[in-house]
Amino acid sequence: MVDPIRKRDVAVSMRFRDDDLGIIDRGAELTGLSRTEFMRKAAIHDAQIAILNETVVRLEPGAFKRFAAAIDAPVAPLPAKMRQRLARKAPWARKPKG
Repeated sequence: MVDPIRKRDVAVSMRFRDDDLGIIDRGAELTGLSRTEFMRKAAIHDAQIAILNETVVRLEPGAFKRFAAAIDAPVAPLPAKMRQRLARKAPWARKPKG
């Protein structure tokens, strides 16, 4: 963790191809962020995803047994209303009326 008392900004230098920078600039423009803020947010987001994907969850034996039982249990049938909605065609897949 970052010590709030010793926190300070650190410059990071990176090289990009022109076409990559164009995509980054367009994304920043569309979100109303500066290039720096857009890239900072994207880098932090990807770092958080990487960390979450590698996070180990520790459970006591009883909790693990309940967790494993829930995963191994048969899947509950879908409610009728959900089956109906899943059977519908997506609006963009339907033929236009008229």
